[in-house]
Amino acid sequence: MRHLAYAAMLLFCLMGTLPLDVVFHAGVLRQVRRLALSVLPVAVVFVAWDLAATHAGHWTFDPAQTLPFRLLGLPVEELAFFLVIPLAGLLTYESVGVVLRRRRGTR
Repeated sequence: MRHLAYAAMLLFCLMGTLPLDVVFHAGVLRQVRRLALSVLPVAVVFVAWDLAATHAGHWTFDPAQTLPFRLLGLPVEELAFFLVIPLAGLLTYESVGVVLRRRRGTR
């Protein structure tokens, strides 16, 4: 079961934040282009960083806590991390913005 730890945490983050878009009508998921332009450039930089760091031996990923699937030598969970966590952050940020605007009586 330990090999599911990283994937389970990412799933937990998604399950906690994806409903925010529906509940608060934040519109994050409807703005696919904006979402991609926000997340993908940063993800590319951090994937490159991860690749360089793992190749240089600065850090590794515990196979006992990750799925066996690798892409570019990285666990698929690590690649998903750079999409899931920024998405969760954007969903949270935009939802808080909706709530604050409602409290102030503005759109």
